[in-house]
Formats: sequence, C-alpha cells, structure tokens
Amino acid sequence: MTWIGLFASTVMDGEDLRIEIRVADRGPGIPPDEQPHIFEPFYRGKRAQQDQVHGTGLGLSLVKGIIEAHGGTVSVRSQPGKGAECVLRLPVAPPEYQDEFTHFDRRG
Repeated sequence: MTWIGLFASTVMDGEDLRIEIRVADRGPGIPPDEQPHIFEPFYRGKRAQQDQVHGTGLGLSLVKGIIEAHGGTVSVRSQPGKGAECVLRLPVAPPEYQDEFTHFDRRG
C-alpha cells in the first residue's frame, strides 16, 4: 500500500489570503535536475521511463494550467529518497462570491 498525505490550510501570501493544498508521498522522490521540468507537457522522468511506468506526462501540466487559470500557483518540493510534495495555492474567494452556505453552522 502506498502512503499519500493530503493537507489543507489557509496561508497569507503577502497581503493575500490563500488556500494551500499539499499532496505528499513517501516515494523515491524527484531528482533535482528533473524538478524544473515536471510541469511541462509530455515530460516523463528517467525513472518512469526506465521502469516502464504507463502515462503520457500530461497530468501535472494539466494541474498547473487549471490552478493558474484560477489565479493560483503550483510548485514541488522533493529530495531523492524522501518523497515529493506538490503545493497548490489558490486565492480565497472574496465575500461577494462566496456561497450563502459557506459559513453555515450545523449546530443550530
């Protein structure tokens, strides 16, 4: 079984409040020389190619496009042998765009 961690919180990014979502694993990590390329369309790392892992190399490129289209950012943190973590940051919707049930209190 593979461990995957999912974390969400709000963070201040300068003067802007953002939602931060982190997705982490405990896999082999991403070599430093490959990290700048993982969000490029059709990019597949050497290990994926050597191990014949199926895929097109489009997943992270699509994630980046969607996140940036919503005014956010995506980045990666990784060390070989210690897993990888993708960090997604999205702007919090201004109050005038929030749904009336966003602050719904279930206690009463």
